[in-house]
Amino acid sequence: MPELQYLHGFNSAALETDHKVVDLRRRFTVRLINYDSFAPRETVIREIEAGMSGDGPVAFIGTSLGGYFAAVMGQRHRCPAVMINPSCDPHWGLAHYLGHSLTNPKLPEQPARTLSPETVESYAGHELSPAPDDYAIPPKLIVDLADELLDSRATLQQYGGLAEPLAFEGGSHRFEHMAEALDPIEAYLRDT
Repeated sequence: MPELQYLHGFNSAALETDHKVVDLRRRFTVRLINYDSFAPRETVIREIEAGMSGDGPVAFIGTSLGGYFAAVMGQRHRCPAVMINPSCDPHWGLAHYLGHSLTNPKLPEQPARTLSPETVESYAGHELSPAPDDYAIPPKLIVDLADELLDSRATLQQYGGLAEPLAFEGGSHRFEHMAEALDPIEAYLRDT
């Protein structure tokens, strides 16, 4: 079974105490990769690659912006990826945060930050492909249908053809169903 490289979302952090990480570690070996989500796209890719495991097979898993990068990294490294409540077009999604001073809810002791227009622009033309043939191993899509930030039904409609999608009634953008998703994630990793 590959080691999961866990990627957090925008203005967040990968923490040992996160309930999603705790649930994943009941079944998988998980490496937490923290990256600067306020940095331009290519910088984030370099930071993720610097934090990757160097031993054995890997797979990527992430939520929101981390779900986007899970698919990007899976495509780059020709390995499995699980995208949870993903931001499939960060150029559009991150634009909503321009001009706002943001504190990190997982790291409240850090000073507030502001997203730059240059960072948002770095994602232009880099939305995820919905075509399975664009990936060596198509990523698995998992969503909570009650996601309050992203339209999960539109995401399912556009990206549900990549690998067998999984949708949970209720939940939230934070994703409330990791424990229930463990078996399908394991099946996807085993079968790829």
